[in-house]
Amino acid sequence: MTEDIEIRLKGEGIRPGLVRSHELAEILEAVEDFVSYEAERNSPDVRREDLVVGLYAIADESIGLRFKASLAAITLPAFVGASQLVASGSFHDLAPQSRKALQVIAGFTKRHNATAEFKVAGKELPIATITAETIIPEEVRITGLTEITAKTIRVGGKVPRAMLELLDGTVIYCEVSSEIAMELGHHLYKLGNFSGQATWRAADLLLDEFEILTFHPFAARDPIEMLDELRAEIGGSLEALGPVNDLVTRLRRDEDEA
Repeated sequence: MTEDIEIRLKGEGIRPGLVRSHELAEILEAVEDFVSYEAERNSPDVRREDLVVGLYAIADESIGLRFKASLAAITLPAFVGASQLVASGSFHDLAPQSRKALQVIAGFTKRHNATAEFKVAGKELPIATITAETIIPEEVRITGLTEITAKTIRVGGKVPRAMLELLDGTVIYCEVSSEIAMELGHHLYKLGNFSGQATWRAADLLLDEFEILTFHPFAARDPIEMLDELRAEIGGSLEALGPVNDLVTRLRRDEDEA
């Protein structure tokens, strides 16, 4: 199988030299975002900054934009899988940044009454097609300030970003200032408390985006000391419940009677 990605723009007047350069530039950027964000989402160990989705050919018939992508073993399956989601209309299963890229392409097709075919170069049939009638849904999201506890896995890049692992194992990529990025570089693989601007998906309340505003190393505490403090706070209430075995028996009896 060829490792080349192709986006073919088709429609009346869609020919090289007849479409404004800035519109093609927007399409090129959208394709790179679409492929790289999906590759990063599918392979958390790969940094988007390390992926290159470069234009290498423009075909004369209509406008066929062919791209070679670095790490093709990762990027090509990501492109094919994401294109299949587009074909089935499963837009909410794509990364948010991928949907934004698709909206750019959909905007082009609407302006020009054109179609955009997502293909693997050399294959006759497209994997997915976006037309002037295609609607890329806006996802309802909730934003607000919050605090999270997470482990810093990676930080850096020309535009600083941090890769954080939440306590449930979820990995998120966060925008961060260069000052905080330098500080986080000394706390790799350690827990920290992060405050910032968060965005959650309204459908399932999953954390979608997070911009780190402040960071504090997680304070290591002696387990015995923590248990002593916990006992001081709630020990009296627990003792009032009686022996554990008796409590369990009462709870089970109450469940049976209910």
